[in-house]
Amino acid sequence: MGVEILASLFFPLPSRYGKKARRMPTNFFAELRRRNVLKVALTSAVIAWLLIQLALIPALEVPSWAIKTLVVLLIIGFVTIVFISWFFEATPEGMKRTADISPTEILPTWSRKKFAAFIITTAALAAGLLVFEVFWR
Repeated sequence: MGVEILASLFFPLPSRYGKKARRMPTNFFAELRRRNVLKVALTSAVIAWLLIQLALIPALEVPSWAIKTLVVLLIIGFVTIVFISWFFEATPEGMKRTADISPTEILPTWSRKKFAAFIITTAALAAGLLVFEVFWR
C-alpha cells in the first residue's frame, strides 16, 4: 500500500483508480523526455557552469566564500528546478500539474534547432570566459 502512494507522487495511478489517472510509464527515460525534465536539467547545468566560470574570473576578485555560496545555491536551485519540471508543465494557460495534462496533449516547446542554438551559444560564452581567464593571467 505504501509503495502505491509513493509511486503516485511520481507516476499517475493506473486507470482503475479514477478518470484523470493514466497508465504508469514503461520507460523512465521516456517519461523524463516527455515531461521535458532532461531539457530543463541540461539547460540549468549549462547556465550554472557559466555562472561559476564567470565568478572564477580573477579580474572580478570574487571572495572564496561567495563562490562557495554560489555553488551551494546553484545546487539547491538545480534540484528545485528539476522537481518543478517533473511535477508541473508550462502551458499557454500557465503552469499546470503534469498529472492533469493528457499524454496526447501537444504542448508548445522549443524546437530542437532553437534548443541546440541556445546550448551552443551558452557553451561558447563559457569557453570564451575560460580562454579569457587563461590568457588574462
